[in-house]
Amino acid sequence: MMTTKKTTLLSDTAVLSIAAISAFAAFTAGCENAEYRDNISWNGTAPEPAPAAEPEPAAEPAPDTPAPTPAPAAGVGDAVPYGSLKWTFGGVNGSGAVQSGVQISGLRFSSNGFSFKYDRDLSAWGLSHNDAGALACFFVQKSSGEWVGGKFDWISSSRTSRDLKHCTGGYGGWNLAGVPNPANAAVVIMTADGKRRSNVLSGVWRR
Repeated sequence: MMTTKKTTLLSDTAVLSIAAISAFAAFTAGCENAEYRDNISWNGTAPEPAPAAEPEPAAEPAPDTPAPTPAPAAGVGDAVPYGSLKWTFGGVNGSGAVQSGVQISGLRFSSNGFSFKYDRDLSAWGLSHNDAGALACFFVQKSSGEWVGGKFDWISSSRTSRDLKHCTGGYGGWNLAGVPNPANAAVVIMTADGKRRSNVLSGVWRR
């Protein structure tokens, strides 16, 4: 009787063990065959998407840099740098005159005067052909290299030659002390107010 009960108990235990092993095997097989999906949290729900990064603030535009002010251009056709002319005689200081409008060329010297031609005459300054309303200015270079001179006469568009008797005769303080012979000489025409001028011509004056 006891043997029969033990046999029955062992059989029941074996059946339960086999059933448990089969259930465990089925569970693990299901786990192995399960598909894993990305971005699934441990509780089976998709995590909240990360907040988008805020865009960086746009760089502020660089402030406009003002263009440098250009230096005044040298006079067109100046044979001698205008700034080197020292206004010593004639009672007028034209050192601040700006080259504008009137253009001259073809300077020729004689022993007591000079001639030239207008490429653009005094009408550029509003003067009529015979209006002697502009200043004829003359400069000579001393042995030291210094340019001295100034106004010596009036001039119009109708006059393209002038004598230099004022320069040799003491007009307006004119004198030729320290000036060699021959000498480098220069001519420029200027408005009466000393604000505008022609280009500067240069040549050799033999007196």
